[in-house]
Parts: sequence; C-alpha cells; structure tokens
Amino acid sequence: MKRTDLEKLNGLKIQGRMKRDGTPERFRPGAENAAKAPVNPLIEKLLRKSLGPKSGR
Repeated sequence: MKRTDLEKLNGLKIQGRMKRDGTPERFRPGAENAAKAPVNPLIEKLLRKSLGPKSGR
C-alpha cells in the first residue's frame, strides 16, 4: 500500500474511535462542579495580583 493510503486508513481509524467513545466526562454539561482541580498557590497569587483592585479608576 502507498503511504497516503496508510495515512488515510489511520485517520479513518482515529475518527471512528472519536465517534464511538463520545464526549469525555470532564467536558459534559454539569461536570465543572464534579472535578475541580486545586489551584496552584503561586498561580493564585499571580492572578490575585493581576486582577486586584485597579488604582486610579
């Protein structure tokens, strides 16, 4: 078989898996409350600093 044929078959195989498996649990509606990951303390500190009160407004 040619390389292009193999690539096409591989793509069809991946596409079939994606259709068969459906939507992952973490992307389903209502899942945002079920799996909340803890926020890294450093990231939280930087976000608070950047989103904090604006001076002069």
